[in-house]
Amino acid sequence: MINKKVYEYLEETAIERNIDIEDVKKACETALIKATQLVFPKGDVVVEFNDEQKKIRIFSLYYVVNEIDPEGGAGQITLEEAKEMRARVRVGSEIKTEVKFASLERKGARRFLTILNQNVKELQSKRAYEYFKSKEGEVVTATVDKATDKVVILNLGMNTQSLMPLEELFGENFTPGKQIKVTVTKVEESTKSPKVFVSRSNKEIIKRLFELYIPEIAQGVIEVIGIVREPGNRSKIGIKSNNINVDAKGACVGVGGARIKQINQALNGERIDIFEWNDNPILLIAEALTPAKVISVLIDEDTHKAIVIVPDEQFSLAIGKGGQNVRLASQVTGWRIDIKDETTAYREEIRFKPNVYTA
Repeated sequence: MINKKVYEYLEETAIERNIDIEDVKKACETALIKATQLVFPKGDVVVEFNDEQKKIRIFSLYYVVNEIDPEGGAGQITLEEAKEMRARVRVGSEIKTEVKFASLERKGARRFLTILNQNVKELQSKRAYEYFKSKEGEVVTATVDKATDKVVILNLGMNTQSLMPLEELFGENFTPGKQIKVTVTKVEESTKSPKVFVSRSNKEIIKRLFELYIPEIAQGVIEVIGIVREPGNRSKIGIKSNNINVDAKGACVGVGGARIKQINQALNGERIDIFEWNDNPILLIAEALTPAKVISVLIDEDTHKAIVIVPDEQFSLAIGKGGQNVRLASQVTGWRIDIKDETTAYREEIRFKPNVYTA
């Protein structure tokens, strides 16, 4: 019989490493069998667990045969060998003897510990792989372990690390212990812990963060239609309410901007423009240019081009720094957009009338 403390150690291991106790017991059983076979190679080893009493017992089984069959498996002994173990025995008998853990001696105990630890590590790796595989495409929280000139080493939990190129993080300051949000992009099995690839630069993280912090999106009441992003700087997200009683933009912004601020903070202050998606291309383009106010949108269905007229004082805002606002609006809508202020439009004799009513 093995000390009760070993059983309790198995329970503690299962809890600490988030592994099913039955899997840990199986790992222990395998280790005990191999350790016992090292010292007692002839027996067919069986391990029994008594969960109520928290006891573990090892037995060697021997099967008495006329002649040893090389293909017959472990535990075969001849009648002569059996009589050395038990006086009254015959061919076909089965002899079951308990093996004391102490009888495994140092080499057996060392083998047991080595195999048990290895088995537990494999279980932990498998559990981590299954967990992170189920998280592909989703947002997880990572803790910074270390930052070098080229990569940031992230601790994802479950004894799993990930390396992310420093350029993905856009000048953020990282100190050990800082927590950041990342998306799991790919997970691969390995001989040790799983290889988990993460990113902060893809646009998927925008959608997942909105799902995380805005219940109406997670529930499907509000739908995300389009996203474009210049990582670390600015993003645009087009949303649509599936319930006429729910204000899509208001729900995403939250009271006092509380919801969108959480997302901004998760992305190191990245600016996010929220606009309402519309099937009417005129209204869609005007909305996508938010926060600029638009007077008129003239579209050419054949060339998929649009001329947008804005108040003179809104021209710089509509274009954006380095053309960023109009560039992102063009990408998210799929329309080539040319911005004109009112003065220029009149000078170029562009005929237009107000057809957009922005707040």
